[in-house]
Amino acid sequence: MNISKRWFRSGGAGWHPGLYEWFFSNTRRGVELRAQDEEIIYGLLEGILKPTHSILEFGPGTGNYTVPLARRCARVVTIEPSEAMQEYLRRRLEQEGLTNVETQLGRLQDGVGATEKFDGALVIGPLYYVRDLKEGLLALTAALKPGGWTIFNVPLRTPEGWFQFLNELFARRQVYLRSTEETIRLTEEVGLNVERLGTVGTTRRGLNLVVQARRA
Repeated sequence: MNISKRWFRSGGAGWHPGLYEWFFSNTRRGVELRAQDEEIIYGLLEGILKPTHSILEFGPGTGNYTVPLARRCARVVTIEPSEAMQEYLRRRLEQEGLTNVETQLGRLQDGVGATEKFDGALVIGPLYYVRDLKEGLLALTAALKPGGWTIFNVPLRTPEGWFQFLNELFARRQVYLRSTEETIRLTEEVGLNVERLGTVGTTRRGLNLVVQARRA
């Protein structure tokens, strides 16, 4: 077996919801990154999310965006590779009294596994770990209705991106860094029209590229 395959964890392994939330709530870097993420993503959602929408969320994690989405639209379907994260999210949804969210185990590359199409899709995080970005974007596009929107992010090939790459390496997760030009090109190749871009990070060149796009 290839050494890298023995070293790197599978997509859903090794995630600890409590530690994940602790980082984004109690560390300076985590708090800053989450605040920037939310400012950009909520700003983008403000112009495209409607109360009647059905939304697909790949990689909801602990539900930072799932809960507000569910309160502002008709239905949310989440697909999460980590059983630990999914169980945490289910408990959170129950505590919040939200009944319009369906949770599933799975990966972005596997698609939804059904013929249902969605008005919008949110993908914050999963594309970090997809080797073939075009494959991931094709699966995302296939889940959208014609004219449906998506918001997703990818880690950038910047000094801060490489710092994140090393952090993930110690956690035994493989991250794939992208350039802005590559991301835009592949997004358009799969039939998504890029509408808006944003950058998140604690340095000038940033860590993540946030993309809002729409299916033709």
